[in-house]
Amino acid sequence: MKKKILTKKTVFAVITLAMVFFAACSRGASSVQKISFYYWDENQKPGMDKVVESYMKESGVQVETTVIPWSQYWTKLQTSLPSDNGPDVFWLNAAHGVDYYPAGLVEPIASYVERDKIDLTPFPEALLEMYSYNDRLYGLPKDYDTIALFYNKAIFDAKGVAYPNNNWTWEDLRKAAIALTDDNVYGFIAEPAGQTMIFSWVLSNNGTLIKADQTQKHYNTPETIEAIRWLVDLIDVYKVSPTGAMLKELIGDEYFQGGRAAMITTGSWMVPPYNDALGDSLGVARLPVSKKEANVIHGLSFNISARSQNKEAAWGLVKAFSTKEAGDAQASVVIPAYADASRAWMSNYPNLDLKVFIDAAAYADPVPTTLVASAAQDDVEETWYENIWLGNADIASACAAIDAACAALVAEAGR
Repeated sequence: MKKKILTKKTVFAVITLAMVFFAACSRGASSVQKISFYYWDENQKPGMDKVVESYMKESGVQVETTVIPWSQYWTKLQTSLPSDNGPDVFWLNAAHGVDYYPAGLVEPIASYVERDKIDLTPFPEALLEMYSYNDRLYGLPKDYDTIALFYNKAIFDAKGVAYPNNNWTWEDLRKAAIALTDDNVYGFIAEPAGQTMIFSWVLSNNGTLIKADQTQKHYNTPETIEAIRWLVDLIDVYKVSPTGAMLKELIGDEYFQGGRAAMITTGSWMVPPYNDALGDSLGVARLPVSKKEANVIHGLSFNISARSQNKEAAWGLVKAFSTKEAGDAQASVVIPAYADASRAWMSNYPNLDLKVFIDAAAYADPVPTTLVASAAQDDVEETWYENIWLGNADIASACAAIDAACAALVAEAGR
């Protein structure tokens, strides 16, 4: 038999084929799609994990999740999103979204929603507005919070005062607060807090907080001044609330949870700690009304990085988080944005009328967030709140000063 002789040309061909073969094997070994997901709340890990695990099982996509503490989250996002090392999917709130959307760091998702025929009607309209910029949708709502009036039934019972109800006016609240106040208990907590108090009070009085074009804060109107004065009078005139100086030493939550205040307004996120502190003595009702029902809504969204190398897989995870099942998985901690899942959240506390928070979402305004110099304008607002509550500024002058300072910030930004 004639021996076959391997020439250099043959050897080269064999080596080349081998390289192609191993390269193909290598590509096959790494063909599993991988994406990363950032969020900041360890308490929500069970709910997040449940959805992620289900998505990985159904799609074959590998998802690496990273929980980054709030104190580090935004710094991490700011440094990683502009690079190729950032997350594919991440949480975002409205206050930060106004910085990320115009910077081109977040992928617009309207085309994905339209292509896959995603039904947006289960989500509160105000949340969809909150996560839109220049009429483009950037995120699907995750959860939300609204504001209500919490009260201590034991204090009401001891004083023989009827509990708050969902038809209360401001005057009803003031009368009850006067009747409930004594040397040991304040009837109400009037705090210099925007989201949990001042915003809803101003809106209920037909006041303004922000210009229509969302460029700057706008407080200098008679209705806004009147609403803030009404709150401050509860301290200075009627003596039914701790003073501004006292609230710097001990916050309103501590007064209320310690049984030293009969009523307080705050967000749905305080239901668990208040329930733990007061148990069956805890009650909740709709916010009292001046001229109209008013509330503010805030929440979180799921978003895709504009620099993601695997946007379809990232969109798949965002879609997975937008279902009722995903909402149910989160309901032990937050109010899911998906409407039908909110009942699961309410069922955790059958002793409370938590429907007031859900009902409020239908008429609430988004937490007022400016599109220009957002953080700086928030600082101006909060500084003047403190000045008012400490008695260092006349309310009308403070409202004018807020408008002037915010207008200067907008001008400095070239808007």
